[in-house]
Amino acid sequence: MFLKNIFLRGFKSFGSKSDLNFEPGISIIVGPNGSGKSNIVDAISWVLGEQSPKSLRSTSMGDVIFKNKNEEFAIAEVSLIFDNTDRIIPIEFAEVKFTRRVYIKGGSEYFINSSPCRLADIQDIIAESGIGKGLYTIINQGQVNNIILYKPADRKHVIDEIIGVSRHKIRRDKSKEKLDLVESDINRVKDLLHEVKRTLDPLSVEAQKSKIFFNLSQEIKNLEISLFISNINKLNKKWDEEESNFGKNSLELDEIDKKINIINAQKKEFESLFYQEKESFNKLEDKYNIFNILENKSANLKSMALSQKTSVETVINMINFSISDISNAFNNKNIAEEKNSKKHIAERTETASAIGKIEKLIEMITEFFKKMYKAVDEVTAKELGGYEKMFVRELNSIKDIFYLTDKDLDEFKKNMQEDRKINDDSKANIENRLKRLKYIMEYAQKNMDNINLFLIKTTSLMAASKKLDNEINIKLDRKKEKMDFSQLKMNRYYDELNKLNSRKHFLENEIYRSNLKKEQIKEKVKDLSIKIFDEYSMPVDYIIKNFKQPEDVEKCEARVREIKAELTKYKNINPNAHIEYEKIKERFDFLDKQKNDLSESKKNLEKLIIELNQKIKKYFNDKFDEINENFKYYFKILFPLGEGELILTESDESDDFGIDIKADIGNSKSISLQLLSGGEKALVSVAYLFAIFSVNPSPFYIFDEIDAALDDANLNRFLSLVKIFAQGKQIIMITHQKKTMEAADIIYGFTMQSNGITKIVSEKIRDNYVQAG
Repeated sequence: MFLKNIFLRGFKSFGSKSDLNFEPGISIIVGPNGSGKSNIVDAISWVLGEQSPKSLRSTSMGDVIFKNKNEEFAIAEVSLIFDNTDRIIPIEFAEVKFTRRVYIKGGSEYFINSSPCRLADIQDIIAESGIGKGLYTIINQGQVNNIILYKPADRKHVIDEIIGVSRHKIRRDKSKEKLDLVESDINRVKDLLHEVKRTLDPLSVEAQKSKIFFNLSQEIKNLEISLFISNINKLNKKWDEEESNFGKNSLELDEIDKKINIINAQKKEFESLFYQEKESFNKLEDKYNIFNILENKSANLKSMALSQKTSVETVINMINFSISDISNAFNNKNIAEEKNSKKHIAERTETASAIGKIEKLIEMITEFFKKMYKAVDEVTAKELGGYEKMFVRELNSIKDIFYLTDKDLDEFKKNMQEDRKINDDSKANIENRLKRLKYIMEYAQKNMDNINLFLIKTTSLMAASKKLDNEINIKLDRKKEKMDFSQLKMNRYYDELNKLNSRKHFLENEIYRSNLKKEQIKEKVKDLSIKIFDEYSMPVDYIIKNFKQPEDVEKCEARVREIKAELTKYKNINPNAHIEYEKIKERFDFLDKQKNDLSESKKNLEKLIIELNQKIKKYFNDKFDEINENFKYYFKILFPLGEGELILTESDESDDFGIDIKADIGNSKSISLQLLSGGEKALVSVAYLFAIFSVNPSPFYIFDEIDAALDDANLNRFLSLVKIFAQGKQIIMITHQKKTMEAADIIYGFTMQSNGITKIVSEKIRDNYVQAG
């Protein structure tokens, strides 16, 4: 594994994109002061996780972003590409690129092979490869001069860092910190246990009563919830029954409505025919009644005619007698004697009386004729139809009998009035009177003939009437029979409709009752649900899902009564005492367990610390002997006449020990390290560092002008050591020494341009290859 390439963009003086390609061996970077050589060292440290701007020779992280008088970048980016064919970096890639990017507005980004990651991810990966921060893979002039002046404990710390002991010490120190925290926690837990126990002991007695109360409460809760489910199930069953009844009744009601509609339609159709038949029957019955009235009237008229006939016969006899008498008197020539005779006067008086009766009778007959005419006229005005036409014809013929003109009546009345005016018995008057009497006689006889004809016609009419009466009776009987059948059928319709309507009314009442019961069931379920929720804060769905109804409801109800009676004994207790006790007991048990766990952790930490101390001591001792041998070897190369050795010493500042350096440079003077010259100090420090590096080598090392204080003799010995140390390693050196440049496999030359941007020129010594960047 080695550093293959460095890519820079906008980092410090690298305003343009720059990249440096490295190979195993010694690479030298040269250039005048201020050309940006050390910026390469800062860039490598920056990518590997350096967070201190001061370590990067800056005041803030934003100072690493390139800027000059004319322009300022908004971003700085550096990428390190490592050859990982030997898989020292635990990633399955032949090349591994670490990238860090910073923005002028703040914030950093890290990438591994162009994939975003955290800084911790990069540090975890490189820590196992020997190039992490604190491993002294990058050494500058100040560090190499200061190492020799370190305190013994600090020198040991350098060894710990490089060989990896520090990781174990950090783990041990963290374990010690944990141990202190655990001991503190144990003491705090013990105090808490004491306080909790003081509360727990008196609460245990009350908790026992509370536990009984709680158990009883839980039991009655379960029982009441079970009873609630039982009641709900009963109500559901009733609901189902009512719903079933409602459905059946609704279906039956629909069927009844259909039947009613069908029967109403049939009834309406039949009713129309029935009323037509009834109307026909009523008309025939009315005709029959009218016919009977007319028949009765005809019989009455016949009786009246018979009565009038007798009267007319009497009048006619009287008129005949008067005419005969007057005629005999007229033929008697002793009129004068006759006039004076009492007999004549009596006869005259009797005739006059008869004439008066005739006038009254004629008036009565005339009035009778008018009534007859009117009655017959009324009869003939009726529409009797059928066989009744014969009866109408007979009536019309009778009507013609009684037709008297007003002229005949007036003539009659005139003769009657003139007859009254006669006061003497002159011959002329007697003759005129006889004429008038004869006219009156003819008029009466004519009426007599009409009466006789009327009686004949009436007799014929009565015979026709009897026949017609029989026929009408037959028709009425038939229609009455048909009407009775139709009425019976109509009654059946009404009876059936009444039955259906009665059933419909019953079903409607049943449906109403079912709906009412369902509403009552709803209210009961609602009341039960509200009550159970108010008492136990459980929704019905949860209860139905998690509880069952009791097998014996009566036994369950009896147990509820028993528990309620028993609960009255626990009125003055704290119902939550057992809960508080359980919580405190749980806390006590938890604290006790925590104490035991902490005690166990304390034992484990103490054991771990002992193991780590033993492991650190053994590992360090093994490595220290090897480092000491390497130090002696490298010291001999740098100081051929001298002797060097590392000595373990007790530390005054800690329980750890330190490392002292015994250095005899071979000039017959034994002086302390502080009195050595700058070059001598640098060489001793190099021998010390190289001795450690040999034990735990890193893939590459960067030395920033660590040869600046060396003269030519010391420089030659230093370069000899570097060449030996560089075998199988990659060393990048920044220098101004020409002799150091001669040891390079590749040289990079840095110059600073007028715009403040570093320019790179590289030369590969072996292949004589020059690259400008």
